[in-house]
Amino acid sequence: MRGLLHGLAVGEVLGAGAPVPGGVLQHGVATQLACFTAAASIRTSLRRSVTGSADARHDLLEAYRRWARVWSSGRSVADGAAWLDDVPLLTSTTGSAADTVRGLATGTGGTRTDPVTTADGWHALARALPLAAQVVRDPAAAVASAIDSAALTHGQRSFGPAALAVLLAGAALEVGDAVLAVGQGIRTAILQGVDFGAVAVADDAVRAAREAPASRVVLRSGAHDGSSAATLWAATYCLLSHPGRGQAPAALALAASAPHPVAVSAVTGALVGAVHGERALPQSVLTRIDLAYVIDRLARDLARENTPNPDGSWGAAADPVWRARYGLT
Repeated sequence: MRGLLHGLAVGEVLGAGAPVPGGVLQHGVATQLACFTAAASIRTSLRRSVTGSADARHDLLEAYRRWARVWSSGRSVADGAAWLDDVPLLTSTTGSAADTVRGLATGTGGTRTDPVTTADGWHALARALPLAAQVVRDPAAAVASAIDSAALTHGQRSFGPAALAVLLAGAALEVGDAVLAVGQGIRTAILQGVDFGAVAVADDAVRAAREAPASRVVLRSGAHDGSSAATLWAATYCLLSHPGRGQAPAALALAASAPHPVAVSAVTGALVGAVHGERALPQSVLTRIDLAYVIDRLARDLARENTPNPDGSWGAAADPVWRARYGLT
């Protein structure tokens, strides 16, 4: 999980251009949104453990609303429901998130049957990636949460890619091999009834990486826009073009050459990190990102909350300090 979240942050920074040597690097807005997704996922798990029921969509909507208030005002939330709300770095405007802001402006957010926008931008996919922590525990719940996350602000064309990306990342966390993870993620997507169009996108990326790996011409052709589907294709292609642990920098360099480099680099970084762990990522970038400590803490908490206990329960819900940490007292 540390590799996945750090990889998303590192990829987003690298996609924005070669970092200036020395100094602190500012995180991107997709990384910021993913942090709120992670906190919402933990809160849902806690609520389910404590009360026996939970509403993942509600927790995601509230998390993104809190993000929007903090992001637009530049101030932390006075009545923060979790420790994340008190992180000053998350009050900074780190880029444009127009589709997300537009979708949240409706107040109630969209649903999978009643979207509020037709947007299909890559943020819907990238911000859902922390939900991969749930895949080993409950792939059906992870798929449902990924679709609900996308549906809050984006249209139906983003649903399948977001769900499949979460399953690919979840498989990567489980098997630690790029080729096996993509195959397992696609198979799980078929079993879970993920939109066949998204599966076809990933299948095509697998074919392209097998027939013409690491081609910038092929990458430009497949990653033709900044949509969730094109970003899924490109990230899968970059990962499989350089699947080895020592090839992580090459995968990220290929991603940064895409027509929409921030999108492709961010998601490629997350997949590469999920497969190989944070040590495979460029340490000169990872250790300089301003949000690195927050990312590390969230990743560890996600892993803990999705780890089974000897008695059959999950996570740390029995600990009152843990519950208070995520606003559940």
